[in-house]
Amino acid sequence: MRELIRSLLSANVFVTGILLFIGSIAVFYGSIWLINATNLGKKLAFLITGAAVSGWMAINSLLFVLYAPRGPRPEDIEGLNAVEIRIIPLTYMIVSIIVFAAFLVGLKQYEEIQARSSS
Repeated sequence: MRELIRSLLSANVFVTGILLFIGSIAVFYGSIWLINATNLGKKLAFLITGAAVSGWMAINSLLFVLYAPRGPRPEDIEGLNAVEIRIIPLTYMIVSIIVFAAFLVGLKQYEEIQARSSS
């Protein structure tokens, strides 16, 4: 069994990378959600964890845009210039901010529903 899994994962590096990425996101996001769900409930834990993770991703990508890459100046090497290097992190930051805003809207709606049901 061990050799079968090892041969499947080493056959295609791209598929291995995708599987590891999905697994790491599931473990990271899932463990935070599980801890929150024990105290807050499933729905509120999902909204809070989603807002926290997307906010963290937005801050992380902003820091990458501001401070990376370090090393040789882009004019001295062939390849991407300073703006082209930052296109993907900028896109990631914009998407993270949009997802963060969506989770905040969801939290607001959840609070309104809870206020109506308790009245």
